[in-house]
Amino acid sequence: MKIESAGVAQAVENQSLEAFYKAMDAGPKTWGWDALLVFSRSATNALLSQEYIDRAHIPELFFPPLPDGNVDSGNGIEHVLLGLRLDKARLSFENANLKDPKAKLQMRLVGGKHLEVIETFLDGKPVRSVQALILYNAATHAVLDMNITLDAVAGAVDESGKVLLDINKGYDHLFSGGGTGPERVRLGLYFKELFETWAKEKKEILQFPLSELAVDDTSLLNPGVFMLGTHAEPGAKVLGSANQGDGAVVVFVAMRGNDSGAYPPEDKDLLYMLPDSTDPYTSNLVLSHKLVAQHVVKLGFDQFDWMKGKFDLVALKDDRYRVDENRYKLVANAVSGGGAYAEFDYFDTNHGGTLQPWHWKLTMKGATLNLFDKGSEVVFDKRMLKINWSSAMPVGTLVYWLQTGNSSGDTIPLQVSAKVEIRADCKFDVSREANKTTLKFSVSNFESSVEISIQDGFRSGDAGKDARARSENLKAPLEAALIKAAKEKLESLKNMTFEIDALRLNQLLFRGDNVVDPRDVAVPNDLTLLGNLAPKRTAMSITPLEPIVASGGFIDFSASSTSGITWTVENLPGETGETGKFATPSVGRYTAPSDDALVTEGQRRVIVKATSGEQVSRALVSIVPSHVSVNPWVAVVSLGKNYALSAGTPDNAELKWNQPELGKVDKDTDPLNPGGQKYTAPTTLPKRESNQPNHYRVLRLDEVTVEPAAGGTPATIDMLVVGAKSPNYWIEPAVNADGSVALPFYRLNLDMEKVKVPEPIEWNVLRGSGTIDSNTQTYKPAPGSDDQYVIISAFYVNDSPDTHDYVILPLPFVPVRNYAEILSPTIKEV
Repeated sequence: MKIESAGVAQAVENQSLEAFYKAMDAGPKTWGWDALLVFSRSATNALLSQEYIDRAHIPELFFPPLPDGNVDSGNGIEHVLLGLRLDKARLSFENANLKDPKAKLQMRLVGGKHLEVIETFLDGKPVRSVQALILYNAATHAVLDMNITLDAVAGAVDESGKVLLDINKGYDHLFSGGGTGPERVRLGLYFKELFETWAKEKKEILQFPLSELAVDDTSLLNPGVFMLGTHAEPGAKVLGSANQGDGAVVVFVAMRGNDSGAYPPEDKDLLYMLPDSTDPYTSNLVLSHKLVAQHVVKLGFDQFDWMKGKFDLVALKDDRYRVDENRYKLVANAVSGGGAYAEFDYFDTNHGGTLQPWHWKLTMKGATLNLFDKGSEVVFDKRMLKINWSSAMPVGTLVYWLQTGNSSGDTIPLQVSAKVEIRADCKFDVSREANKTTLKFSVSNFESSVEISIQDGFRSGDAGKDARARSENLKAPLEAALIKAAKEKLESLKNMTFEIDALRLNQLLFRGDNVVDPRDVAVPNDLTLLGNLAPKRTAMSITPLEPIVASGGFIDFSASSTSGITWTVENLPGETGETGKFATPSVGRYTAPSDDALVTEGQRRVIVKATSGEQVSRALVSIVPSHVSVNPWVAVVSLGKNYALSAGTPDNAELKWNQPELGKVDKDTDPLNPGGQKYTAPTTLPKRESNQPNHYRVLRLDEVTVEPAAGGTPATIDMLVVGAKSPNYWIEPAVNADGSVALPFYRLNLDMEKVKVPEPIEWNVLRGSGTIDSNTQTYKPAPGSDDQYVIISAFYVNDSPDTHDYVILPLPFVPVRNYAEILSPTIKEV
């Protein structure tokens, strides 16, 4: 296997603007697509993130609630998912490679609960027990993500104008809630299967709306089908180069009713569309040569009566006279209509003769010129549209009056004709009018020649000879007048009303209007419009955009507008609960609520809104119960085994993980747990002291604490370390009507029959409050307790150390009904 040296980065020169234009000059670069939208990958990801905030207050743009579900991950382990809430999918582009372009759709888990349950068969029947509790909120950074191979996932614009990307073909689904890599994959597959079910029942849910495009049947640019790809920047694959990992997002677009193009197999097969610049270009709109010729220039010409329907699109021929469908010109199929009228007023007169007096007058008023005859052309050349027109026609009448002797005189109309040659360059210019950026047509380098001829009807004799000679004086001013009229007529093309609103195509990927600020436009075969991806947003934006804050904490918001700002806060549509407040509406300090419901909910989201006159900007705030959020809250682990841990804070502060008393905590190298830690249980438990409970021989609660490195209140993860344990001793919890929990303790006797464990039994509440009645084997919660779960152990005191069991009661972490169903699908809430 050949391995390229990565020791020294190669110097890679990006193409200059001129080099880019020269490459475009060589021929069409759109691979048969009508248009390419090209954006800087990093800028695209940043803008998509900002637009997510902009639409967070729109309820229909959130993913639908997920049904409660169970996932069997094998070996008796089941994951119970309750009330999971995913936010709307966010699109980001993960690589820059046309051969294998990938996008990632990531959905954050912003609420819900996750229980890990183990099932064993005792006395021939299944017995379930909770092994771990996880509460999700924004700070715990739990995500469902999936990859999309972009060339396999086509997008479409539906009749209402929504731009849709079908995510049902995603792969590599991973859910970060799993404790191990295989469990994360299995949980990810659960979501994949759920999506597949939805695809059959309500497919539209999985058609991820990138944006919404205004449908305009009069527009020249109505996209029908599109594909997304990514493209490596030249040199991006050279390790250590300045642009390593950079690249572009490419949207391949076919207009409504047109066929799709091909997909470039390799990065090298597609010209990189963002040339180098001191002020970097981050966007480029490329319209195909054929689209520009047929649907832009030709239809633009058709808006003028004197040109309407008079040009055909004709494919050029190559050196071997074969038709080249990648190159076109416009050829006139008729004489131009409604010619150019020249203001012209000519008069001349003379008299003479002695024996035979004569008198003549020459008069001509106005002239009309046709700009082109059949066969005249408009060709694409040197980044211009070259007009090569010619015409030959009568342009007016010279009225010749002749009197000889005593006659009353004759009036003789003489036809004045002109042969015209017109050369001009046409191009597109960026136009900014009324806060709208579009493209307009302009004419330059106008050249023309006019050859005038006058019908010879002057008659013989001195008078005719004199008039004929003097009529030559008409030609120069008439030529000037005709040239002026032709130029004015041609320059009227700049008033084309179609104004190529190509920027609306950007709405295939972005929701805002005119999200691109165009800078440079040229037509080196295809039309290229280079600019900057900077959304035309309101003048005001909020910082931070998507913060997380602990219950009772505060955030200082700021806005780009510095005057007259009013700050307010509101729940998301359809949600309730305390929102927190701005003590002074003109000051951006927001204080989060601290109601008890937050502890049970795990998270709440609210919208902060800044208003200044008609300008409005929003931020999405996630409120979590405590400054440090951890996962799991509690988990069971056997001697010598590992368990993945994670924690987060609203401000993404650095965390300090404290070493527990028994096991140890180390950085987790598993890529599926980025930034997380790994708890490793001890291989043996310390010897029990005489004053310690009997279960200490085989069962210990090992607390893992984590706190902000800068100081603050720590959070605790309870790791229940289990040593020797006989599977023949077990507790079967059942919830009573009064909220107490029956904890009958059973074992198998010599005849393998289920019987109650005899006394003496030592009961202990290892975590939480409340009491246990040893006679009835019933747990009663303490009145007013804020416990979310309780850990209880039962130990049969005899000469064997393994005659015990434990139970994690997830109450009120989950409602009684859910806990009953977890224990047994046949048990209902009482």
